[in-house]
Amino acid sequence: MKPEFDKVDARLLQERTDEWNKRQGYPRVGDFVKLPDGTLDRFTHAWNDSIQTGGMGGSFYLERTGHASYSGGLDPGYKKNQIVDTGKTHTGRFWFFHHDMARAHNGVDVKVECRVYKVVE
Repeated sequence: MKPEFDKVDARLLQERTDEWNKRQGYPRVGDFVKLPDGTLDRFTHAWNDSIQTGGMGGSFYLERTGHASYSGGLDPGYKKNQIVDTGKTHTGRFWFFHHDMARAHNGVDVKVECRVYKVVE
């Protein structure tokens, strides 16, 4: 049985969201990107000079630190100098463990506002 999101989880979500929003100035794993063909995707893995996409079919775990980790397939990356912040946001789906207790079938799904970027060529 899936756990029910409650007050404890709401507090954990607020703490994680606060940390998420402190991270400024660069795309984060979990943020959205409008690709050159007009489709919307999510960033899935950051390298020093590039960032990969492919996150519309996987899952994003929201860590205590405000970072996100991704599980799923990866597409080729884009150089970070090709990525521009649009100033817009889009709601993204994440998860973390109910009451911070890591065990099987103990995840709660949450929604967090993410930045939207675009690829410029």
